[in-house]
Amino acid sequence: MTTAANRERFEHLRSLTPLEAIKAMLEGDFGIGDQPAIAEAIRKDKRIKISDDEIISFLREALLEGDTPQKCFDELLMRS
Repeated sequence: MTTAANRERFEHLRSLTPLEAIKAMLEGDFGIGDQPAIAEAIRKDKRIKISDDEIISFLREALLEGDTPQKCFDELLMRS
């Protein structure tokens, strides 16, 4: 069941800029089921053409690597 707090968090994530969404993902500021909202926020930059799954997979790897949000954003642009 989705709680109001979960819906609010999802909507908040959707409203972020691409760089803010990347930062939220890297800092763990999301919950189960929020990845589509993060991908949607990142896609606000129309230059990013890779799939949602590719975006989330890349960000998971970046999280383990300790990459910065700006480095991730630049890499997403290069992959598109």
